[in-house]
Amino acid sequence: MKEQQLQDKMDEYYNRGIQHGIRMMKDKMLLACRRGTPIEIDGRVYYIRSDLENLKEIMERECKILRVWIFA
Repeated sequence: MKEQQLQDKMDEYYNRGIQHGIRMMKDKMLLACRRGTPIEIDGRVYYIRSDLENLKEIMERECKILRVWIFA
C-alpha cells in the first residue's frame, strides 16, 4: 500500500471515529432528556430539556406573572 493510500485510510478511519463519537453523544443527550436525568460534564451537572418542555415552562411562568399583575 502506498503512503498516500495509507494516509487516506487513516483519515477515513479518523473521520468515522469522530462521526461515531458525535452520534454517541447525541444518543446520550436524548436518553438523558427522555429520562430526566442529568449529564455530568467537567464536574458540573446539566439537565437537558426538549423544546416543548422549555416552552411549557416559559408559558407557565408568564401566565403566573400575568395573573399576579391582573389581580394585584
